[in-house]
Amino acid sequence: MEETAGDIISSLPSEILFHIISLLPFESAIQTIFLSTRWRLLWNMALVQKHGTKEDVASAVSQFLTNFNEHDPRKNTRRFMFHFGKDSILTAIIAPNNKLHLHFSAIKQEFPRRFGLVLELNPQNPIHQPNPPAFFVKTLNLSSVNYLSNDIVSSIISSFRFLENLKISGCNGLRTLYIDSNTKLLELTIFDCLHLKSVCIKSPKLRTLRYRGPLPWFWPENHYNLEDAMLDFRKGPGYRGFESCDFDPVLLTIKNAEVLTLCKWTFENDPESYHMASTAACSKQVGKHSELGNLKVVKLEGFLNQNDEIKFAEHLQEIITVDPLILATSDGICWRRLVIPSQSQQTKQGVSNLEVLAATQ
Repeated sequence: MEETAGDIISSLPSEILFHIISLLPFESAIQTIFLSTRWRLLWNMALVQKHGTKEDVASAVSQFLTNFNEHDPRKNTRRFMFHFGKDSILTAIIAPNNKLHLHFSAIKQEFPRRFGLVLELNPQNPIHQPNPPAFFVKTLNLSSVNYLSNDIVSSIISSFRFLENLKISGCNGLRTLYIDSNTKLLELTIFDCLHLKSVCIKSPKLRTLRYRGPLPWFWPENHYNLEDAMLDFRKGPGYRGFESCDFDPVLLTIKNAEVLTLCKWTFENDPESYHMASTAACSKQVGKHSELGNLKVVKLEGFLNQNDEIKFAEHLQEIITVDPLILATSDGICWRRLVIPSQSQQTKQGVSNLEVLAATQ
């Protein structure tokens, strides 16, 4: 029986197969694990595993980044796993376009221990820069940080001088978050940190902010230059006793945004919800502090029906001084253009006109 091309390639020496993987885009290289057992074992061989203490993690990650060389098949290992403490694991993956994923093993607890995370991206001592010019982190994805690893994270990323995009997700027990960056941080994403109570952001160059989770206390400092903001507070406030004035810092943060995505709760229609007197009162109150005068696009997500979308859009008009494009979606895929008619038109039509704008997001 003649050997297939796949069998011939799989029978090549490991050094040659490593070289083949090194020439592939990352997304294609990782798919080789599905070709055969040989390729899967080869990919696992590229996984560096080490053991040590909690104090060794930062230096181990630094060494992993220092040894990476995309053009050398023997040094382009993209996966690193470090075991520390009791059943604690850090997995680091280097992806294309200077992207680094740091995932900590999740600690399953019914009542997770609360902790705070301080991220200061203001390197003072370049001698200890953990990533050399051959590889520098522009995008960092942090996931499942916990009370055992928060200090580790602060130490690892403190000298990422070229960091432009930071994503924090699924950090169980994270209660307070402080970000101080005078570097090039342009985009910040915070998703599904369900215990988060307060967020303080000091990043004057930030242009994009995406947040999904319960509404925390927002404390922005000199941070009014956002161009694109997504606020998904559909779970409501993350603390009791919320009042409409507590939303003022958020309004100040997004006051100059050109693209704004709001998801359901941002102005709740239920007068009894979250101790708010009324939606209209909230709109008028925040309008005293900030008018959204630069909006070009407004995206509405997560509303139960079109009437809720219309009510919100009408209240929104009380605090904006322009006429932006208003898009609404119930599934996040099909977007409709929301047009609010004049009072006379509303009398004749009964409801606002919803036009199908696009079939995809």
